[in-house]
Amino acid sequence: MFQKFNEYYLKARVFPALITAIPFVLLKHNLLDQHFDFSLTQLIFGDVSILIVLIYLFSQLNRYISKSIFENKTDFPTDRNLLPSNPTLSQQYRAQLAQKILKDFGLELPNLEDEENDYASTKIRIREIVNLIINKTRNGHLLLQHNIEYGFVRNFLGGSAVASLMSIFNILLFFIQSKYDLAIISIILLVIYASIIAMHKKILEHYGKEYAQILFREYLGAKQK
Repeated sequence: MFQKFNEYYLKARVFPALITAIPFVLLKHNLLDQHFDFSLTQLIFGDVSILIVLIYLFSQLNRYISKSIFENKTDFPTDRNLLPSNPTLSQQYRAQLAQKILKDFGLELPNLEDEENDYASTKIRIREIVNLIINKTRNGHLLLQHNIEYGFVRNFLGGSAVASLMSIFNILLFFIQSKYDLAIISIILLVIYASIIAMHKKILEHYGKEYAQILFREYLGAKQK
């Protein structure tokens, strides 16, 4: 479990932080590096130390921003697929899930009448059931890989918002300083970050659906303890 946690943290949180920290590294290079002669001490206690701090800060900030701005907490594909009115799952597949959920947790999936009478309560009940399913299947290797993919794109989205603003600042600064090579790099970065943000709904929906499919598949195939 500790190894899997490290794999998730590295790939889903550290990697997005590295990518979205580039504009800050460019700014740091422009403002500070020109005043110091290169040395091993500067590399270890300057570049490396600052990068480590940036990675830590961005790994926290990216996750917070992505969950606050881009992720719709009330409309996850995992929850949506279990709504009785949702046609994504076949009746037979849904019946298999309902039977296993009742056996494992002693809970019944809401039916169409429940949804029509109290939609809000139905969504809460389904979210509680999904949380139990996730907890039961969290050791699945394939599910972990899809969880990492979803976590990566979600955190990359959060970091792209901050990185876009910093890229805009860098573009203006570098043009004022007539450092056109750095300005061009910043423009390219801005295009990349802004494009990811513009497509965030499609991206999260795609990876969210894939995660939901694997979650239910692994849950139905999970062995009883």
